[in-house]
Amino acid sequence: MVSDKAVHIALYPSDWLAGTRGLTPAETGVYITLVCMMYERRAPLQFDHARLARMCNCPAGTFKKILAVLIDEGKLIETPDGLWQRRVETEIAAAKGAMEEASERGRKAVNARWLKVKEQSDQAEIVTVKPQSDKQKCSSNIPKKDNDFNKGELREKYPSNTNQNQSQKVKEEAEDARANEAAASLISRLTHALGFDHHGTIPKYWISPDAPLIVTRWLTDLNLTPEEVLQVAVQNMRAHKSPANGPKTLTRHMQDFAAAKQAPRLEPTKGRAHDQPRQSPDRRAIAADDAFARRIHAAARARSPSDGDFGFG
Repeated sequence: MVSDKAVHIALYPSDWLAGTRGLTPAETGVYITLVCMMYERRAPLQFDHARLARMCNCPAGTFKKILAVLIDEGKLIETPDGLWQRRVETEIAAAKGAMEEASERGRKAVNARWLKVKEQSDQAEIVTVKPQSDKQKCSSNIPKKDNDFNKGELREKYPSNTNQNQSQKVKEEAEDARANEAAASLISRLTHALGFDHHGTIPKYWISPDAPLIVTRWLTDLNLTPEEVLQVAVQNMRAHKSPANGPKTLTRHMQDFAAAKQAPRLEPTKGRAHDQPRQSPDRRAIAADDAFARRIHAAARARSPSDGDFGFG
């Protein structure tokens, strides 16, 4: 999507100097200000003399005189829609066309790069067998002299490792191809979730040669799922108010998320020793018991026979 706002306008100094040579400094200042306002609005200026005078930082009476001179000199024209200049219209159209052309070139470049990556991934899945040379064909037709080692049970028990190595190589290449395809699919989902495809172009650091390898390591080394990867990327974009600058900047966040997944399970908190009520003896109760025991002992001594309470006299 190309913005309608003209971000760059060509300025030809020789043409400008030649066109404003007969104007006074005040007329030149008002002229350039009005032209810039037309570029900014991309439309004619309404005939609001008071407002235009304020925008040009010029008294209303002086502005009317200067505007009349600019119209008489053909610098500006009056249209049903307002004050306008033909050169402004031409430059805006040229700038918009250049922006659309640049956006289209960028879109084609991205599509071509993605097609190249997909072709490489498809080629990796197809294991081709190299044709034999004439020398190899001739040697294969010559019967080989068998020996005792290749006969019988020994040959069945100890087969050649060539087929095993070839099968292992084919298996590894197929796994690499599947990993590359999965990484390319996940990168496509990431760029869509981060909003890059809405702008028509995808930054080069998201389609760099090492991007699939980084994304693959998130899935294999950190044991993350594609949905978890998308979740971390979107949360990071919301936290920083902008998408990440490529997979490398997201690796640390992926590691933190994986570490949180592998953290030990939470257990309910148990009562601590200092939370239990302390069973301390009551010192006042002990002192009262001791005093009571002493009084009983004293009373017993006072009522003994030696004192005459239980005598026969």
